[in-house]
Amino acid sequence: MVTILTLAGITLGVALISSVLTLRRQSETSFSKESGQYDLVVGAKGSPLQLVLSSIYQLDIPTGNIPYSRYLALKKDRRISMAIPVGLGDNYHGFRIIGTEPSLFDLTDRGDINKKLFSFREGRSFQQDLEAVIGADVARQSGLKIGDSFVGTHGLVSTAGSSQHTDFPYRVVGILNSSGMSTDRGIYVSLSSVWRIHEKEAEIHAKLAGIDPVKGLSENREVTAVLLRLKAVGMRLWMTQEIQKRTESMAAIPVNELHRLFVRILEPVQNALLGIACLVVLVSALTIVATFYQAAERRRADLAIMRALGAHRREILALVLTEALILTVLGIGFGMLLGHGGLYAANQSLRNLWGVSIHPYELDRSELYSLSIIAVGGIIAGLLPAILAYRREPTDDLSKS
Repeated sequence: MVTILTLAGITLGVALISSVLTLRRQSETSFSKESGQYDLVVGAKGSPLQLVLSSIYQLDIPTGNIPYSRYLALKKDRRISMAIPVGLGDNYHGFRIIGTEPSLFDLTDRGDINKKLFSFREGRSFQQDLEAVIGADVARQSGLKIGDSFVGTHGLVSTAGSSQHTDFPYRVVGILNSSGMSTDRGIYVSLSSVWRIHEKEAEIHAKLAGIDPVKGLSENREVTAVLLRLKAVGMRLWMTQEIQKRTESMAAIPVNELHRLFVRILEPVQNALLGIACLVVLVSALTIVATFYQAAERRRADLAIMRALGAHRREILALVLTEALILTVLGIGFGMLLGHGGLYAANQSLRNLWGVSIHPYELDRSELYSLSIIAVGGIIAGLLPAILAYRREPTDDLSKS
């Protein structure tokens, strides 16, 4: 029973270490890959991190809207190589409907300029109002196919009682390949589609309230955010300060905001979990010492008989150490299966919750180093009972038995 508890302790400790290290490494890689695609995000003033999470990762509520004219001004700025508008407001079964421009699908991957950031599994980009391009996760979970129609629901999350835009059905014209980024969970439509739906609703609400329909809507159109790529990355801080001081908008540097998120929030939590895992492994190592010491005490007569029959001290030492090593290796093996298997089972939930795509069975140096340390610790834990067994004289143990 003690041996089983020891094995369980090592297994749990290794599982926690493996899962935390893998999750930390791959979540940071996934977030950094996507944030690195854009130099700046421009939106309404508020929290820069909230602006980045809502406009790039679809994980938060937008800080507000900015005039469409701000997007047009940014698009004409000679320092900017690409400006992509983002308009939020509706969802389909929890997947956000994102108003934007077809130029979004022309972006190349910052890590490989010869590779497009978005690639189509089927179909094409939207070309007119009420046409939609859906991400890989949307297609898989909703079952939507090319040519299918659907209607959006008002709001960024799907809740009971939310109004549906039944008069404005979208038609799927394209399905994106899986990218492992938040784009897999997005539904992309034209900005004019988003405006058309909400301007019509505004007119209907005005008539129901007994007032004249809203006029001049086209002159007051807004976007949620603008994603920017600059011709020179070194201008990010300069443009951020300029936009903050001279306009009603705010600019955030995605890479900087993600770094703050990891340093201030995620890293302390991960370090705490690693600390707990190390304590579990330490307790397991101490249990190994106690377990094998007790086992050696119970088997003193057996070991003495082996010595009397010709077994050398080194063979007795190797036997006890081998038992400790086997227990440690089994614990590490079971722990890796439990930790990485748990990440595999939670992969889809992590994608839905954080937009993070995990490759659960990938190992890196930090995990291998940690597991090596645990293996060495298991051997060290078995040294004390092994040395005691090595130093005993068979005559003393046989006379007692």
